[in-house]
Amino acid sequence: MLRAFLAIDLPTAAKERLAAQVRKLSPGTCGIKWVDTRQIHLTVKFLGSISTELVDKINESTKKVTLRIRPFTLILKGVGGFPHIRRPRIIWAGLSHDLETLRKLVEELEIACEQIGIAREDRSFHPHLTLGRNKTNQPNAVLFQRLSGWVEEESEPFKVEEIILYKSDLKPFGPVYSKISSFQLKGE
Repeated sequence: MLRAFLAIDLPTAAKERLAAQVRKLSPGTCGIKWVDTRQIHLTVKFLGSISTELVDKINESTKKVTLRIRPFTLILKGVGGFPHIRRPRIIWAGLSHDLETLRKLVEELEIACEQIGIAREDRSFHPHLTLGRNKTNQPNAVLFQRLSGWVEEESEPFKVEEIILYKSDLKPFGPVYSKISSFQLKGE
């Protein structure tokens, strides 16, 4: 069994921008586990624990989907927290621009994975990049002040041209992601 997910990798410039955001948000914020921004990605389908035999079916299904979806553009925009910035469990960076194509990609992957026996996500898709996780679930006044006062700037647009199937190995210092396969978006 392996823990896996389908994701969009980010260009270096976007990861550097997110690292700068984390450096601004993190000082004095106790109880927050900030992500390693070198590994940051946009999960489009969490697969959970899957058998190695299922990998070929996932590859086949994902390839069919990516043949129908055209490359698209995203922009980093804003930061926030789920479920609320006063007591966030997740601290996130937002996305904008061609969210319609992104949502279409996610829905088609959900359908394709469901057809091979992988359960649909029961929550609706909210495009975001996880920057940190609140391990205490306590209010954090410093973080709240920074999130609520954040000036919402947009990054340079970046092109999404491929989806990657990753495996995730959970280690004491954090997860390690390894690429299993990748799929080019080829739709018109």
